[in-house]
Amino acid sequence: MVRYGFIHSKEDIKFLVLFAMDLLPFPVSFSTVVDLTTWCDGGFGYFELSEAFYELPQTGHIAAHQDGDGEPLYAITDKGREATRIFEKQLPFPVREAAQRSALRVVRQIRRDAAIRTAVTERAPNDLTVRMEMEQVFALEMEVVSRGQATMLERTFKAHAETIYQTLLHAMIDDHETEEGAT
Repeated sequence: MVRYGFIHSKEDIKFLVLFAMDLLPFPVSFSTVVDLTTWCDGGFGYFELSEAFYELPQTGHIAAHQDGDGEPLYAITDKGREATRIFEKQLPFPVREAAQRSALRVVRQIRRDAAIRTAVTERAPNDLTVRMEMEQVFALEMEVVSRGQATMLERTFKAHAETIYQTLLHAMIDDHETEEGAT
């Protein structure tokens, strides 16, 4: 399979990983690194990335930490930052630019996901309360009659919290007095 892009060698992939991770303000999972770097260049695939990535903790360029769910999170080390400063110019400018855009996208998504929470409380059989919250913006509780409905509300809220907020805000500030006076 012919791959087009600037990055082909294992060393280039490592430099890209280190450059991209240096842009992140917090540790991330391997799947986030995959998302972050594969958008930057089409010259390598998942398996090449995986092989190059997992050599970096062994050399001390990145460090693994455990999150609350037991999934390892990875952060660049001082040694990795130093390597990034030395070799950053070896990455072609379009790849560095794409990595910066990708890092910004990933950071925004992680922060958004962290600010959106849902919880289901079972009050009695067929009586559940779903609490949906967008941190420091709004919270909403709804009564539902099944786990299926609760799951659907949670999934929809997580995917569309901003739109739901805008819809509720519009409904709350709409001029209902004018409409009531007309009837």
